Amino acid sequence: MTSQIRSNFRGARAWVALPEDRNREVLVRTLERLGLLVSEHGPDATDFVAGMHDVVFVDADQDFMVLDSDVPHIALIGMEAPSRLARVVRHRAASVLMKPVRATGIFTALFLAFNEHSIRQRELMDRETLSRRAEGRRAVVKAILKIMNDDDVSDDEAYRKMRVASMAKRISIEEFAAEILAASTSSMRLAGTAAHERKTKQP
Repeated sequence: MTSQIRSNFRGARAWVALPEDRNREVLVRTLERLGLLVSEHGPDATDFVAGMHDVVFVDADQDFMVLDSDVPHIALIGMEAPSRLARVVRHRAASVLMKPVRATGIFTALFLAFNEHSIRQRELMDRETLSRRAEGRRAVVKAILKIMNDDDVSDDEAYRKMRVASMAKRISIEEFAAEILAASTSSMRLAGTAAHERKTKQP
């Protein structure tokens, strides 16, 4: 499925954390012309509120921190020194703007930042989904082995039992497997506690 590409940034909320100079002036003016809602701050501003902004502009010529990993960051660079470029890479800025800032190039930086960040977020969600599926499969295998051992049945029969039971409870087989393992762990803990109590009561 083709990912939707965003090209309209009207109404987006921009946090501009830059020195008060010509670069910031040009940037803010252009962002407002593009329809963004701009909040201006110095590089050391500490009143950033997560979830209240859609894009952040930072100055990569000095050290900066990622204010919100859920928001794309655009780094301004005045000198293409390896140390400054490395800073941008380490903080995973989604796009860059070269100084001196000009009106041309700002839309491109926004376009790349928003869409690159969106792709990163989707890839992260995909990885998390795959991780959950893998964990679910491991739970199913462990539950099958437990049923095989407890009921002395084949792996196919153990899986069939789990499938029937999960359908009866209207939950996924992975969720049912997790319940089996959780109940088993709880039973083992109770058994261990009871054994300890019996041992301590012995004369």
